[in-house]
Amino acid sequence: MRRMRVPVVMLMALLAAAPALAIVHGKAVSQRLFQQRYPWAAIIENPVTGGVCAGALIAPRYVITAAHCTGPHKRVLLGHTERGRARAVEVEAAIRHPAYDPNTHQFDVGLFRLAEPQAIEPLPLISRGEYLLLVRPDAPAEILGWGQRPDSGPSMRLVRAAIHLHELAVRGTYLFYRDRGGPCGGDSGGPLLVEGLDGRPVLVGVASTTGGNLCSSGGGLAAYTNIAAVRRFIAETMAEDLSVPAGAGRGR
Repeated sequence: MRRMRVPVVMLMALLAAAPALAIVHGKAVSQRLFQQRYPWAAIIENPVTGGVCAGALIAPRYVITAAHCTGPHKRVLLGHTERGRARAVEVEAAIRHPAYDPNTHQFDVGLFRLAEPQAIEPLPLISRGEYLLLVRPDAPAEILGWGQRPDSGPSMRLVRAAIHLHELAVRGTYLFYRDRGGPCGGDSGGPLLVEGLDGRPVLVGVASTTGGNLCSSGGGLAAYTNIAAVRRFIAETMAEDLSVPAGAGRGR
């Protein structure tokens, strides 16, 4: 992938920003579309504070999210586009990337290991071949989340936005892009997707931080933890679980 330079001032401003808070310029997802295209989408809730993150089931017992979303008192909900109708599933363990740095937000990825396998088709990780072909400047992509709507408070239904990876750049474990649509408050941990070679969505990144005025007007820089940079952590963590099928996390 062609790597573009990002001004140092821009990167510093972004990394000083708060974690990604809802999808800007997105549309609510119906339950029918949820079941057809996004059955793996997960809500991460903190019942104590009311905080919300997003995630994705990537294997029968594993939900991926941002590392900063894996603190205590978190619960995982699956199975419905509406937060109030999704079912809570028991979490056995929360596993942060060992190199996660809350100051720089590098390696901002974590996994929830569920107590029981889920009968839901997981979201595939992007393969190395697909990454080289599909993750490029101005490529089409989509993002999801249940976070804060800039105009109407928290979203009670999953929201998606079609975007383009304008000004795409890679720095450390991050993928940066600039677009009118992006994550806002409560969308941390949500997936950045591209359409794989088989026509299904594949996971490219996990929402970490935003910068500029993205939340307020849809014009800013978004940073997602790059799946290509944390693939080994994901594979090694899931390899400890015999319930993970051999093909999970394709392209490892």
